Amino acid sequence: MPRPTLPITAAFTDYIDHIGDRTAMYEAVAAHTGAQRVLYPGSYLDLAPSFVWPDVTYLDADPRARRAFADPDHARQLAVHRRRFPQDPRITFLPGDYAHTLAALPADGWDLVISLYAGPVSEHATRCLRPGGWLLANNSHADAGLAALAPGYRLTAALHNDRGRHRLVAHRLDRYLQPRRPPHPMREELHRRGRGIAYTRPADAYLFQYRPIT
Repeated sequence: MPRPTLPITAAFTDYIDHIGDRTAMYEAVAAHTGAQRVLYPGSYLDLAPSFVWPDVTYLDADPRARRAFADPDHARQLAVHRRRFPQDPRITFLPGDYAHTLAALPADGWDLVISLYAGPVSEHATRCLRPGGWLLANNSHADAGLAALAPGYRLTAALHNDRGRHRLVAHRLDRYLQPRRPPHPMREELHRRGRGIAYTRPADAYLFQYRPIT
């Protein structure tokens, strides 16, 4: 989806107003997972994770994100004002394309990876997840479908946004990620399409737990 040009001085708040505040969804994920350290490749200007989690690493190649995060105090002050936790927020921004930058990050270093509207993040970020860590992904660029096919990932919840009220569903998960036109495309086909497929019971986002196959 196209990214609008925003005044840098109000970039974070304006962007949240533009896309909708995802804080309630992140709070539901936090309560379900207990995650503390979060990695957000392709974050652009979505600072809402730092309202919920005390330690978030953002990664994006867009120059507007680089400019907005260039003043760490601006992001930190906004997070302090809207945080749901007692400690001072730790905010790290890494400029660059996640397909290359993630390879240089420590392995097993994060509890949760966020993948929303940014492409096949899971294929590059899995090495950064600790065993038992979590992936929050949507189906915009097929990353939820890719995770469903990947060894080690297990669907643990689906998230729905019903007119601004976020609901996490952790039962009868066999209803989800079922293609309207079976069979489910394989990884190569999802990459070729570059977008998600239609499912019989769609969700706004999906939560997977990662346990490496040994």
